[in-house]
Amino acid sequence: MWPFAPSYPTVHAADIHDQTFDCIIVGGGTAGCVLASRLSESPNVSVLLLEKGRVHDNFLSRIPLLSQNFEFPFLQSVRRDSDPIPAANGRRAALWTAEALGGATRINALLWTRGVAGGYNAWAEQYGLEDWSWDRVEPWFRKTEDVVKPRKPGFQLGCIPIVEEAARRVGLPVGEGVNDAGASAQGCFVMDQTVDGKGQRVSAFKAWLPRETVRERKGLKICTGVVASTLFFSNDGTRVTGVRVREGGRQYTVKAKREVIVCSGTICTPQLLMLSGIGPRQHLESFGIPVIHDLPAVGQGLSDHTSVPIIMELPRKHTLHCLENAFVFLWHLLLYLFFGKGLLVNGTTPRSIFVRTAGLDGNTMTVRHNDDSDQDTMDASFARNVPDVEIMINPVNSLTVNISGKSLFTWYTTLIQPYSRGHVKLASDNPVADPKICYPMMTDNRDRVTMRKAVRFTMRLAEEFTNTGYPYEAPLIIAPGMDLVYLDALYEPKTGFLQRFQRRRKPTGEEPVPMPGKDLLTGARQPSVSTSTNSEPNKQHFQKSKWRTIADNEIDAFASRVCVSSLHVSCTCRMSNNPREGVVDQKLKVHGVENLRIADASVFPMIPSAHTMAPVVMIAERCAAFVKKEWEDKKGR
Repeated sequence: MWPFAPSYPTVHAADIHDQTFDCIIVGGGTAGCVLASRLSESPNVSVLLLEKGRVHDNFLSRIPLLSQNFEFPFLQSVRRDSDPIPAANGRRAALWTAEALGGATRINALLWTRGVAGGYNAWAEQYGLEDWSWDRVEPWFRKTEDVVKPRKPGFQLGCIPIVEEAARRVGLPVGEGVNDAGASAQGCFVMDQTVDGKGQRVSAFKAWLPRETVRERKGLKICTGVVASTLFFSNDGTRVTGVRVREGGRQYTVKAKREVIVCSGTICTPQLLMLSGIGPRQHLESFGIPVIHDLPAVGQGLSDHTSVPIIMELPRKHTLHCLENAFVFLWHLLLYLFFGKGLLVNGTTPRSIFVRTAGLDGNTMTVRHNDDSDQDTMDASFARNVPDVEIMINPVNSLTVNISGKSLFTWYTTLIQPYSRGHVKLASDNPVADPKICYPMMTDNRDRVTMRKAVRFTMRLAEEFTNTGYPYEAPLIIAPGMDLVYLDALYEPKTGFLQRFQRRRKPTGEEPVPMPGKDLLTGARQPSVSTSTNSEPNKQHFQKSKWRTIADNEIDAFASRVCVSSLHVSCTCRMSNNPREGVVDQKLKVHGVENLRIADASVFPMIPSAHTMAPVVMIAERCAAFVKKEWEDKKGR
C-alpha cells in the first residue's frame, strides 16, 4: 500500500469462527476474486473469501515487467515440484504460482488470450458440453474485458518487425490482435496485456476487489493467511455445510447456508476435495480418509502446455537484456515513473505465433492455408483448426539458468493441445503438505511427434529472421544439434561460496539431473568432454544442424534437457456430463454433492489453446451467474 493509505480490509479466522455466510469461496486467486466481487454485489448476500496468502500490494508488485520475476522477494510466489519426469531426464517440473489475493495474476506474463472459437466448439462437439460452445462463452469474455480492459504493448524493440517479416515469409498472417473478431486460427499476433492506463499490472485482485470496493461491500469478508483443511458435510454426507480452516496452528470453522465454491487451483482444488473425502475410493482409504463420495476423476487428467526454448544471440539494444545496463534501466524507470511508458510497462511477450502443425508443409516448413483435402486451415471457428503450437516471442533469455554476458532472444516453442495426461494425488493427510504431482511431459508419443515438427518450424523461422536483411549476426546458440555437454554444464551447480549459499535457498529439484553421457534417449550427439568443458565455448560448439537435416533424436535429446512447464496446469476436476469421467457438471456443480461447486482451471474439459487467465476469469463470471440465477429461482418458488 502507498504510505498513509487506508489498510486493505481483511479479517482473521478468529473473527469469523463459527459464523454462517450465504456463500464461502475457498481460494482468493484469479477466479476467487471475480466470484467474491460478483456475488457480493447484492447487499442482502453475505460472502466469505478464504485465501492462504496475503494482500501485500506494493509499488514493485505493480510494475508489469519486474513483477514477472518469480524469485523477487517482494512477490508471494510459491513453487511446487513434480515427481521426476522420465522424458525430462529425471528432472522435476517447477510449477510456480502466487499465494496472494489475486493468485497467479499477480506474477504472470500479463497475457490475455481467449483461445480460438474452435476450441470451445470442441468442448461442445466432442464432450457434449453444449453450454460451453463459443456462442455461449464469447459474451462472457466481452463482459470480463469491460473490467480488465486489456491493451496492446507500447514500446517496441527493434527485433519485433524482423520477427513479423520472418513470419510473413513462412506464410503466416501478421498484425492481427490475438483476440480480434475474425482473427485467423494461425498467425503472428499482437498480444493483449493486462496493463492499465497508468502502466500498472491489472491483477484479478486489482480489477475485481480493489480496496474501495471491499470497504463498500458490508456483506463481504476477506480472510487471508488461512489454510482450508477440509470441507464438512450434513449428517447424511450429501451436502456441504462449511469449511474448516487453519491459522497459526489453530483450527476454526465457518458455515455456509447456500454454497461453497472451491477456487484453489488445479493442484490444490483436488487436494482439498480428497482431504474432505471426495475422490477415488481406494486412494482415500489408503490414507485412512473416510469416503464421503467416491468420485474417480478427482485429481486425474492433469494437462499443461510444455515449452522448449530455442535461443538466438542478438545485439543488446534489441532485447530486454539492454536493461542490465544501469543507465538504460534508469532511463526506462524514469519513463515509467513520470509517463507510465517504456519497457517496464510491457511483459516479456509482445508477439506470439500460433500454428497448427497439421497445416505445415513437411518439406518446406511453411504454412498451408488449405490442407490435403482442400479444407481451409485458417478459419478459427472449426475444431479441426485449433492451433496445437504457440511460439512466444520473448526477447530475453527464457532458460531456467543464466548465461552470463549474452544478450538473448527466445523462440519459446510450446505445445498447447497436448495428449499427455498426468495426475495429482495426496502425499499425506496434512493440508499444508504439497500433494504428489505426476507431470504430463511427453508421456504420449503423439506429443513428441508434434514437438519435433514445431521445433523444426521454429528453426525455420530463425533462419528466415537472418534472411530478412537483418543487419546484425543472429546465431542460434541454444538449439537442437548443439554441444550437449556445454548445455549440461550450464545447469551444473556452481561451486563458489555465493553460489553455494544461493543454491541452498532453492527448492529441491531445481537443478536438472542430466549430466554428460546420461541421456535416457538414444542417439543424441555427445561431443567429447575434451572439446566441451570451457566455460565460454568457442564458435564451433554452437554450429547447428539446419532445420532440414536435424535428426529426431537430436531434437528429443535437446528437448529432454530444456523442456519446462508453461505454468498453465489444468483439467484435474474436469467438467463432464458423466460422473465417472468428470467431477463437475455444466453448472460447475460437483457430481453427487449438494451445495458444492468448483470454478478454476481444474474444470476445463480439455486445456484451451490460450494462456489460461482469460478462460479462468470467464469460468468465474459464468459460475457467479449460475449461482445468482439459482438463488433467484429458489426465491421465486
